[in-house]
Amino acid sequence: MITFELIKNIALLVALVVIYPISVSRSQSSTLSHKLLFGVLFGLTAIFGMMTPVHYGQGVIFDGRSVILSVGGLIGGPFVALTSACIASLYRIRLGGAGAFVGVAVILASSALGVLFHYIKKQSGNYLGVLPLLGFGLLVNLVMMGFFLLLPHDIGFQVINQMGWNILLVYTAATVLISLMFEDYEEKDKSHHHLERLAYYDSHTALPNQTLMLGHLEQCLSPGQIKTDQYALIILNLDRFKKLIDARGHEYSERLLLIVARRLSEVLDRDDFLAKLAGDEFTLILHTRPSEPGSIRLMAQKMASRVHEILKLPLQMDTESINISGSMGITIFPLSEHDRPGDILQRANLALSMAKHHGGNQTIVFNPSMTNQAEQSFTIGNELHKGIANQELRLHLQSQFDAAGILVGAEALVRWQHPERGLVPPASFIPIAEETDLIVEIGEWVLTEACRVLARIHPINPSIKISVNISPRQFRQAGFTRLVQKILAETGANPRRLTLEVTENLLINDFQDILAKMQELVSWGIRFSLDDFGTGYSSLGYLKRLPIQEIKIDRLFVQEAPTNPDDAALVESILAVARHMKLDVVAEGVETQAQFDFLNARADMFHQGYLFDRPEASSSWLQHYFSINDVPDPS
Repeated sequence: MITFELIKNIALLVALVVIYPISVSRSQSSTLSHKLLFGVLFGLTAIFGMMTPVHYGQGVIFDGRSVILSVGGLIGGPFVALTSACIASLYRIRLGGAGAFVGVAVILASSALGVLFHYIKKQSGNYLGVLPLLGFGLLVNLVMMGFFLLLPHDIGFQVINQMGWNILLVYTAATVLISLMFEDYEEKDKSHHHLERLAYYDSHTALPNQTLMLGHLEQCLSPGQIKTDQYALIILNLDRFKKLIDARGHEYSERLLLIVARRLSEVLDRDDFLAKLAGDEFTLILHTRPSEPGSIRLMAQKMASRVHEILKLPLQMDTESINISGSMGITIFPLSEHDRPGDILQRANLALSMAKHHGGNQTIVFNPSMTNQAEQSFTIGNELHKGIANQELRLHLQSQFDAAGILVGAEALVRWQHPERGLVPPASFIPIAEETDLIVEIGEWVLTEACRVLARIHPINPSIKISVNISPRQFRQAGFTRLVQKILAETGANPRRLTLEVTENLLINDFQDILAKMQELVSWGIRFSLDDFGTGYSSLGYLKRLPIQEIKIDRLFVQEAPTNPDDAALVESILAVARHMKLDVVAEGVETQAQFDFLNARADMFHQGYLFDRPEASSSWLQHYFSINDVPDPS
């Protein structure tokens, strides 16, 4: 009978270990509900044990409730212990008998010891090894046997004599084993939750990540949602965040993102959804119903304005206060019953890209034309890549003349001879090429072809110069100066007749590196021209430090200079700078005699524009050049 009782109580505990995780895994409620369920399960298990006990007469019974309830307190803590102890105590009082008082005392003491070791376990990293659990089991059973001595008519001594060693050995071992089984489940459950958190939440901000955000979009689009409900997706990208990382490091930047996440959380309404994507991107999903005033588009724009406002507030980082800004793209969804999360995200990203392209710190709402632009841009970029490989690029030259109408040089221009579209002007493909390294390939090809032209005309007129545009991306390449040296050596072009045109955008970053490269190239005899002067970001201080020999007046200033006093004043200011710094001047876009006369009346300069010559294929330009000079082509 005693052996059967021991086996029965151990079996109850094993069953509880199996039932508990199944019950908890099927429960979607709060942690408090889990603990309540846990306490009820332990209390009911203790009752089952008391239903078939070893009887000693006069209402004195023996069962395994001390093991059950102590393990409940150890694993579940005070709330579980209190719940299970109340259930078990009420049942024991209902049974009555001479042993009821001692029975309740055993229940309370076992539960209390479980709670005590629960806190010891927490101090030990939520894990107790075999030896501490062995001490726990022995202590519980010794305390239980001590309470037995309070039973009337020496029944306690009788129980101890019959079962003492079995209780100490078997019940203690059972306590250790059952506790280890629960701890193993807890460890697996903890690992599961940790992996789940890594899978669905950003590790630093604790916000939902892209996976969970896409799941939320799916939920918004599910058939169960009211069809008239509307949503907006906002993607926020912090401006110049990479610069911050370069200047302050990743740890500093991560702390800043945490502050931004908190600020965003504060402006959201209860039904809104905030997620953290990769890098410095956040998404907000807004929801409106037909009964709510205002359109979802208006709501999204108001939210974007609130986000801009909170980003304007200075952020206190260590001992410094910094200011940041952000760009946002917005799309409304669903646009149709076929809308999918990937489509929604793509639209918002297109709007975001447009906001970044326009300078940042602004919000743009998606419109369908953006998709067409993106598709066209992708197609052109893909075809351009093939076109470069298939030698579809063509070199054009536009002549430059002095005030007397004498040819002094030409600017090298690139065109694309598309097999289907015909001759594609640079405005249609250069901006796309500049977004990738295609501009580097194009720049190398143009420079090579221009140097070949320069080498062909040098024997006839050594004073003719050729100007070549160099993109900032190409100039910043680590091996740019070596490339120029290689091209000059291969083509035989005279570096003193080569002018490299750079824009003011080149000067924004890495000024010292840019200056060193320019000085090296100038030492070979190459000249530099600052293109589109007056339209970029450079200061006169930078201009003074650069080895620039020439500036080009942008066509925007030239076109209305004869009739517009403001443009005239700007041109005169540029000419004054050039005189003071002893720089040559080239005026672009000279198309009328009035423009030509206006410019010549104010300075001695070179002219380039349709008044003199249109861009033409390099082969035609060379043929024309050789014919007017009445010389054969030296090649």
